[in-house]
Amino acid sequence: MYGIPNMKLDKEAVVQRRVNLLAEEGITFKTGVEIGKHIPAATLMSDFDAVVLCVGSTRPNDFFAKTPGRDLDGIHFAMDFLTANTRSLLDSKLQDKKYISAKGKDVIVIGGGDTGTDCIGTSLRHGCRSLVTFEIVPQPPEERAANNPWPQWPKVLRTDYGHAEAAARFDYSDVPGKTLAGDPREFSVQTVEFLGDESGKLRGVKTIRLDWTKPQKNGPPFSV
Repeated sequence: MYGIPNMKLDKEAVVQRRVNLLAEEGITFKTGVEIGKHIPAATLMSDFDAVVLCVGSTRPNDFFAKTPGRDLDGIHFAMDFLTANTRSLLDSKLQDKKYISAKGKDVIVIGGGDTGTDCIGTSLRHGCRSLVTFEIVPQPPEERAANNPWPQWPKVLRTDYGHAEAAARFDYSDVPGKTLAGDPREFSVQTVEFLGDESGKLRGVKTIRLDWTKPQKNGPPFSV
């Protein structure tokens, strides 16, 4: 719940309201229960007719663990950033300052998807000074490609709420080498080094532009 920003999913008007409705229907909620620690998994199988697993990761995968400068101050995991912001917002309307503030900062969001978009939207609401986002994948086409037929998920360029808000807040029209005009995203970009100052604070990133090409020849046939 805390990983989804409140402007995207209101915790009182939507989440708590639905919890209350379900409770009125007779559903019992037990929070803070760790299966295998507080109760054995076998209890679920024996005491209930069905078990539904709804999973989500709160432990990040540090793709930049071996990247030079990774330990600089100012580099944060998305879930740490989003979760702390939501907790502070719900607990004190951000008055307790127990969150990672992007106010006045030059923000670089590495990675896309819903999580990246939520980081963009949250940073904008903090009042960041500038914002760009790097995606390692190539820019998707505007229309479904021939090698992406139905019923596959259409891999096309989409503008989410965070991208639209950033474009309305900042001018991306005069950025040298911009691949997507009027948009905070840069595609086919890989971060190879984090740059810092003498005090150990992040001051920039070193990147390379990737050239995604398909092999011209297929390999030898094989059996599976």
